[in-house]
Amino acid sequence: MNIPNILTICRFILIPFFFWAYTTDSFLLAAILFFVAGVTDVLDGWIARRFNMTTDLGKIIDPLADKLMQMCAVVLLAIEFHPLIWLLAVLCAKEVLQIIGGFKLIKDKKEIMPSKWYGKLNTAIIFLFLSLLIWRGYGIEGHIGANGVSLGWGIPKPVCYVVFGVVGVLLVYSFIRYYIEGFKGAYKRAEKQAERHAERAEKLAERAEKHAEKAKEHADAAVRNAEQAVEKANDRAERAAAKAGEAAKAARKE
Repeated sequence: MNIPNILTICRFILIPFFFWAYTTDSFLLAAILFFVAGVTDVLDGWIARRFNMTTDLGKIIDPLADKLMQMCAVVLLAIEFHPLIWLLAVLCAKEVLQIIGGFKLIKDKKEIMPSKWYGKLNTAIIFLFLSLLIWRGYGIEGHIGANGVSLGWGIPKPVCYVVFGVVGVLLVYSFIRYYIEGFKGAYKRAEKQAERHAERAEKLAERAEKHAEKAKEHADAAVRNAEQAVEKANDRAERAAAKAGEAAKAARKE
């Protein structure tokens, strides 16, 4: 458990406090908690890369904390402000597909891809924009409490729509970039694996060639031995025949 992972755990702890603050109309506190979560997200990533503290645990829990906090904020906002429903749909689709991709990497025992700089930048901008929406409210009137008093400064609706659009574009951009990087990583892994297989095949071919040379040498030696054995057998046969002829001549003389 290092410093980046501790910051990520703190981000998990902030989620229920953020939910409580928003649902009790403490929008300024909710915005501060949400913004602090975004700052810790950027900070833990920078520390992990700067001081080489990246861990497999951090690669899993860091994006999970981001997803839960962002999902919580967008769900709460979408319940109150219906135009955010489409943004919630985009966010859900992105996160579900990334979770499926993550499980696929774990199942295939592939390296888990850490967060990229553009993903951290997108997350920081999303946290900033959503913090403004949470704090200032929606529309000219902002948040209206039970007593009719405005609880937020209020943002004009056209500005809110622009913010929604920017956040949605950033979510889609981040999703596309991660999948492009994933495909590039898969291609590089496949290329490296093919190179390893080619090197192994080359080594096996060299070993097979050496075995073939040895087998040829053994075969040549066996042929030479066979030829020598045949020559010896012929010599013995010739000597035996000569002795037999001499014996036959001696027998006829007697």
